[in-house]
Amino acid sequence: MIKYLRLEEYIVGTGQATGRKKINKLTDPDYAPPVYDPQTCPVIPVEPVNGNRLNVRIVYSGSQFVSFQHLEIAPWDKSTSVPAFYSDKCLVLPGQTLDLVTQPPKQVAEWWKITMVSNSFSKKLSLNLIIRYTTADGTQDLVTTTMDINSGKIWDHLFLPRTTTGGLNLLEFIMTDTTIPSVENTPPVANAGADIAVFVEDTPVVQLQGSGTDGDGNIVAWHWDKIVGPVAYQLSDPNIARPVLSGLVAGLYKFRLTVTDNRGAIGQDEVSITVNAREANTNGTLLAYVDSLAQQAFITQIELRPDGDGDIITLLDVPLGSTDGALLKTPPKGTYDMYVTIAGTAGSVKADYQHKTVCQPYQGDGLYIFHDVVLGDGEEGVAVTLSSGTCGDEPVTLLYASLTITNNTVTEQAVLPYGKKIVRSANVNVRFFQDADLTQPATASVLLNYRIITTDAVTADTQVLDTYTQVTNTDTMLLTRDRGEAIFDLSLDPAEQLLSDTDISYELLPGVGYKVIS
Repeated sequence: MIKYLRLEEYIVGTGQATGRKKINKLTDPDYAPPVYDPQTCPVIPVEPVNGNRLNVRIVYSGSQFVSFQHLEIAPWDKSTSVPAFYSDKCLVLPGQTLDLVTQPPKQVAEWWKITMVSNSFSKKLSLNLIIRYTTADGTQDLVTTTMDINSGKIWDHLFLPRTTTGGLNLLEFIMTDTTIPSVENTPPVANAGADIAVFVEDTPVVQLQGSGTDGDGNIVAWHWDKIVGPVAYQLSDPNIARPVLSGLVAGLYKFRLTVTDNRGAIGQDEVSITVNAREANTNGTLLAYVDSLAQQAFITQIELRPDGDGDIITLLDVPLGSTDGALLKTPPKGTYDMYVTIAGTAGSVKADYQHKTVCQPYQGDGLYIFHDVVLGDGEEGVAVTLSSGTCGDEPVTLLYASLTITNNTVTEQAVLPYGKKIVRSANVNVRFFQDADLTQPATASVLLNYRIITTDAVTADTQVLDTYTQVTNTDTMLLTRDRGEAIFDLSLDPAEQLLSDTDISYELLPGVGYKVIS
């Protein structure tokens, strides 16, 4: 059977898919036009599988500190529209049960690919590993194997069937210690080559200069990933050491080279390709203005926070008032989250960009956030106005948001003598109301802005992260349960056992369609 632009393999006479697919391009020698013969391949109608969600959990009953350099769980035909479910490093403490996601997302596929690359095990013992899958229809063990230090394994085409009844499905990585010393392996070393700078007017073609070495084995695989940069580019073959890069546009690209040795361990390195424009104007235009009728109002600060890597851009040196006239700034072009801080009394805060107006009604002194603001130059610039008027002729329906914290709990996970973790959790809820007295619940569909403040008592460091989430058709939302944790290494001297002690607090920030009530 040929389905649109993908060849899908089915078992003849059953209509059951095997999970193997292939891109079907016109330029391929084996291209086949879309056809379907129901007599050769009768497809059995299947019941819908909506409402399935997937939780992924690591259950470890051993006594080691276990780290993985890379753990990826992704649909078999992972793409930008269906990204990896989880792709990151992972540290598992002795005796720990770890959920890899706080809110299980929709299970979008049934065929999956799992990659595990280990790093270090503190007692240098091999691990037994079972990959187990549980749904309302039952439990099955998909994989039974062992893992060693600095080794990697890939399981392709794992079948995780969804159920017609929906509900929460569970994928578990069940790990236990063996008594067998782990096989020693030195991970390979990757070299992505020197950083490169070119000009877009030259229509540059760049050959990446990847290399790798392995002291106790050999390199068996190469792979390049773009991690930062514009969408436009072509890579001749991402699975060779020195592919050719073309189709570049102005901007900064970063590519990561991953090399794999004969035992599955990986090494990684990155290279930057800066594509400059010789004559292009890289600065945008931002115009800030306070309405002359808003005599008691001021814009005290405008910050541009880049979408991706980059420093925060602060635009105002002194507050801007109604008697100051328009203020012109020329920050770099780009896409930003724009933070506008105002003081005094006004009617609304407006941002004009890309031939549209985004208006937030006045909610008092404080911060007004505009997401994904595209800053160009000239007519493609951004205009910020603190206005005495409202957002329009129609009355603004404004909800009130309140954050509450309940059910504070403290739990301890420990396996002596190596370590323990004290976990602090609570229900951090956001509730919406029709009135400022918070007596009449209201259903909200808004983009909710909030701040996460993380303080480490050991290092005295404080990190502040402003972020947002989508609220859809609800009057109450559980924002998180994470309030911080303390990690101890009990093998150290008592005065040095506390490695980190983080406390996490939250606060709501203003946004479109709601007002924050403390």
